[in-house]
Amino acid sequence: MALNAFLACSEQEQEELDLSEAKILISPQIKSPIKDTAGDILLEEIEKRTGLHLGLTNNWDAKTTIALALAEEIELFGEEVPARGAKSAEELQKEGYRIFNENKGGKNTIWILGADARGILYGIGKLLRTAKMSNGNITIDSKIDFSEAPEYTLRGHQFGYRNTANSWDAWTVEQFDQHFREQVLFGANSFENIPFQEVNSSPHFKVDPQIMEVELSKICEKYDAEYWVWTPAPHDLKVTNAHQEGLEEQEAFFAKCPRLDGVFVPGGDPGENHPAQLIPYLNDLSARLHKYHPDAGIWVSLQGFNKEKVDYFFAYLEENNPDWLKGLVYGPSSPPIDLERERLPKKYLHRFYPDITHTVRCQYPVDNWDQAFALTLGREPCNPQPLMYTELFNRDSKFTDGFITYSDGSHDDVNKVLWSQLGVDPNNDPKEIVLEYTQFFFGPDVAEAAAQGIFALEENWDGPILKTIPLRKPWPYGKGWKIAIHICRAIGGGNNW
Repeated sequence: MALNAFLACSEQEQEELDLSEAKILISPQIKSPIKDTAGDILLEEIEKRTGLHLGLTNNWDAKTTIALALAEEIELFGEEVPARGAKSAEELQKEGYRIFNENKGGKNTIWILGADARGILYGIGKLLRTAKMSNGNITIDSKIDFSEAPEYTLRGHQFGYRNTANSWDAWTVEQFDQHFREQVLFGANSFENIPFQEVNSSPHFKVDPQIMEVELSKICEKYDAEYWVWTPAPHDLKVTNAHQEGLEEQEAFFAKCPRLDGVFVPGGDPGENHPAQLIPYLNDLSARLHKYHPDAGIWVSLQGFNKEKVDYFFAYLEENNPDWLKGLVYGPSSPPIDLERERLPKKYLHRFYPDITHTVRCQYPVDNWDQAFALTLGREPCNPQPLMYTELFNRDSKFTDGFITYSDGSHDDVNKVLWSQLGVDPNNDPKEIVLEYTQFFFGPDVAEAAAQGIFALEENWDGPILKTIPLRKPWPYGKGWKIAIHICRAIGGGNNW
């Protein structure tokens, strides 16, 4: 028995590759700022979890190397970059990557090959999510060989720096930087802010919102993520000078952003403008936008439109075929998502704007939710719902080209990660997504228990509160707000774990 146990242990040790003394080699072909960002992510995130500082190198002297390179490269510091012959390989597709171990000459190289800068970051994300990290130790499966390229081109989340957010109106620039980094490591490529907030609109602001809206643009540039803004048109464009004043306010914002990729103007919620007034405004807004950001796009939703408004809008597109419009956004109170896609000319993109943040009086209310929970927890409790949102994602996303979710706080953190990973591959198993989440943020010792706990929190909301199974064992404890919000839900919001 002892011998068998020893052999099994030895085999297990051989399957895990020790990275605790690895060095990081980054190709000079990876352009800035991602070249610097990639190194910082690996060094900092590993050191936070292990206390180890791996260090950068420009040679192959180390016994174990983590090498970052573009998949199209032939050579990296005198060594051949491995390549697969097929042009369809994921690491050659937009934002795709491959991560694998190469053992040669008694040395191991963990290769992260990206099709582009984002592919490099997503490959790093896979390494960090699957490596087992603890104090003084980091290992990864020595047989790892994984590749993927995102299914959906747009995968993002809204982070409106405003008073209605339940958490991040108290965040600093550094906290946003860290959070955007973490979202990128799980596959996000876009972030949407809500600018034009008054300085005194939240008692929690640590940064002037007019400064923060530019800082968020800089963070997006650092991680090669798209920066979007949600900016309603003036409430009534028929009011004298409203059209011109709205354009001037927007242009001043456009001019100060180092990066801006998308401007989303909701047709309603808020606003009651008829498309007869809204369309000329958007046309003029596009001209102002392209003065500073020629590749950015104007997007609009039909939220709250009645049939006459909807017909007017689509008739305009059919008759005029405007180039100023990049795409249509489907959000709460829009026409049916499949009908929008059917009526939208193919030259325009269709963005999903799903509400993943609310539980009642919303786009996707919790099914079969006990009234006691609805009345006490309200609209924005900690709400991990991996199974429900996987089903909804696969039902509705197929009519779109991607998404930027609607969020108003940190309570839906699991849901954001889930959507990002499903946007990469709709066939991803929600159990594996959640397990990678708990392993990365909570650590390998509690990852399995915490993942089970997250699914238990969702199960607990299904049906009458009286059916709740009594607490059987405590939720695994750990540091940081990500685990704290789930522990609080488990303790204060019912628990079947």
